[in-house]
Amino acid sequence: MPDFLESKSLRLIVESLPTGMIIVDQAGRIEMLNRRVEEWTGYTREEICGQLVECLIPERYVANHPRHRDEYFTEPRVRPMGVNLDLYARRKDGSEFPIDISLHPLPLPTGMYVMVHMVDATDRRAREALQRHEESLRRLQFMVENLPAGAIYVSLDTQILLVNRAFVEMTGYPPSELSHLMPAFELLFQNRATEVLQLHNQDQTTGFPVPRELLIHCRDGRQAWVEVAAYRYNNHEVWLWHDVTERLAAQEQLVQSERLAAIGEMMTGLAHESRNALQRARASLDMLDLDLEQRPDLRTLSHRAVTAIEELQRLYEEVRNYAAPIRLERRNVDLEEICQETWGYVQQDHRDKNATLSFECQDQARVVDIDRHRAKQVFRNIMENAISVLPESGGVIEISTKQVVFNDQTWIEVAIQDNGPGMSDEQQARIFEPFYTTKARGTGLGMAIVCRIMAAHGGLASVRPSERGALIILHFPATDPEG
Repeated sequence: MPDFLESKSLRLIVESLPTGMIIVDQAGRIEMLNRRVEEWTGYTREEICGQLVECLIPERYVANHPRHRDEYFTEPRVRPMGVNLDLYARRKDGSEFPIDISLHPLPLPTGMYVMVHMVDATDRRAREALQRHEESLRRLQFMVENLPAGAIYVSLDTQILLVNRAFVEMTGYPPSELSHLMPAFELLFQNRATEVLQLHNQDQTTGFPVPRELLIHCRDGRQAWVEVAAYRYNNHEVWLWHDVTERLAAQEQLVQSERLAAIGEMMTGLAHESRNALQRARASLDMLDLDLEQRPDLRTLSHRAVTAIEELQRLYEEVRNYAAPIRLERRNVDLEEICQETWGYVQQDHRDKNATLSFECQDQARVVDIDRHRAKQVFRNIMENAISVLPESGGVIEISTKQVVFNDQTWIEVAIQDNGPGMSDEQQARIFEPFYTTKARGTGLGMAIVCRIMAAHGGLASVRPSERGALIILHFPATDPEG
């Protein structure tokens, strides 16, 4: 080692440096190093002095390093190494750590040397990576917040959610109620929350190949169909939500119209062909009834046959009416007036039930532009369903109206609540299906007709969960949708 390098002053300076320091001769041998280098590399100076500097270079770079070293000594100058590159040093145990290096030529009487300043860059790179990550997340969150579609940003590490304005407007839930994954799913999907989360986890393993159509529960009690597409970014996801309720309804309405046209055509032909036969059967039974005045047992059977014929005729007529196109004659109608009038007819048919009707109406939700006859048909079908399951005494049907706003439109909401046994999950899901009934007698078309009439008005009919009895909700547009 040159005498200059053995100087105590130089050693004191080198040892006091906060950075690592190595002095290398022109042949690439390490002549001196300080305590920092020992701490970072695991070598003692006795082990490493005299070795080629390549012992500190990762093996994948060792082959090319002597050439770079020789090039430096042909034109020595102060310069950082690896500009715009990530450099690493190799420890004694073969592991690596990130470093920053600058080279300083050191001309001495015995030849040219180079001082290598080293800094352990582990903390710096971690901070920079965190800054890049946080900046990337800020940009992502900014994009999510300003998307025109409903969007949720998800941190998979913490399961914390951030929802944008469009999603809040779509569902009605404030961000504070949708801040964590599972509670948010329980609000949006209720008793299907666990099932939907399992579907999401399955799609997660396959990279979300296709969007899913899901039914969500909004804060105001509405249900909406949404199409959800998810995108993964490291340990984060973005879910895009599009309300497709109207699109699906339009598709369903088209299919339903085609189906109803076929049913109507079939029932019209069937009723026409059967009418004469039923009339002849009825006439024959009426004549037979005259001959059975002295045979009450046989006369009872005759009356039962007449009743069966009448029920069959009503069935034909009800199915035909259900399938027929609905044409509306709109005018301003007082909702309380037609409800009370309809309730009078229902009570006459159910004199055995001691049931009452109460009506509560907001002033701004009293008059609506609808077809009076069709609206009475809606209320009668709902009242008939309710009164048939009410207790024989103490049965109550409560009707209330109010004005609400959703989907940027004003609606008249009519809530019809009874104190009967309520509906099962299956009944709530299927109540508006044609021909679905839990009664021993009936066609199961009453509530399906309600749904059709409401749709013809541009309105909605739905069921809401209730702690007591059944709760049917009707939404009429506050203004003529075609006006």
